Amino acid sequence: MRDRSELTLRKQRDFSRVYNRGSSRGSRYVVILYRANGLGYTRTAFVASKKVGNSVTRNRARRLMKEAYRSLEGRIAKGYDIIFVARNTIADSMEPEVEKVMKNALRGCGLIA
Repeated sequence: MRDRSELTLRKQRDFSRVYNRGSSRGSRYVVILYRANGLGYTRTAFVASKKVGNSVTRNRARRLMKEAYRSLEGRIAKGYDIIFVARNTIADSMEPEVEKVMKNALRGCGLIA
């Protein structure tokens, strides 16, 4: 098993690569940006901008996305960089809803069976 820090996107150039040359898929609560990374594992990032709300709301949005991802993680294709961007509609949602929406969006991206 890889160290959790290896599985997180951290470098600006990695973010830029996904934003500029990757593909995207929008859903009700989340926008997913993704790009093949040529590695044998998937790296992720969870982002909530100030448009989502104050710091408490942004942190909750990130926690919701991370928890939903955790339950789907084993089914997601390997070898991608994925950025999950919260929409402001996520603020009043519950984790099962977010998981369902993320699952459908990942299926639409072809990242999950």
